[in-house]
Amino acid sequence: MKYIKFKLPENISEPPKDGILKKLFFNLLGNVLSKIIPKANPDFEKYIDDVEYWILECETESGIPIREIGIDKNEKVILKMPFKNDYGYWIDNYFLLNDFVNKFNAVEIEKKDFEANWEKIN
Repeated sequence: MKYIKFKLPENISEPPKDGILKKLFFNLLGNVLSKIIPKANPDFEKYIDDVEYWILECETESGIPIREIGIDKNEKVILKMPFKNDYGYWIDNYFLLNDFVNKFNAVEIEKKDFEANWEKIN
């Protein structure tokens, strides 16, 4: 396994502001769909935007993310996935180890550092 840490770059530009009707429509649609389709991360979804640094465990050969930890600006572990009902944020996309290194300048960390952070949420 490989263990990496990275910070997502700040958004360079703000997305265009939607009109009030469009915003209301999509909020309503989102609420309806969330009743029908379960959320991938029901317990930790609300914390994803507060993650300052991500720590990932990836398979060495395939580069596939296996476990992930989110750390906030105060260096507190605020989420770990997969865990209980939460599937994962990075696990649920197509990024591989090399993508994190190339796109987000991820640096390798020690397994013991990953495991110590993993144990902070039970």
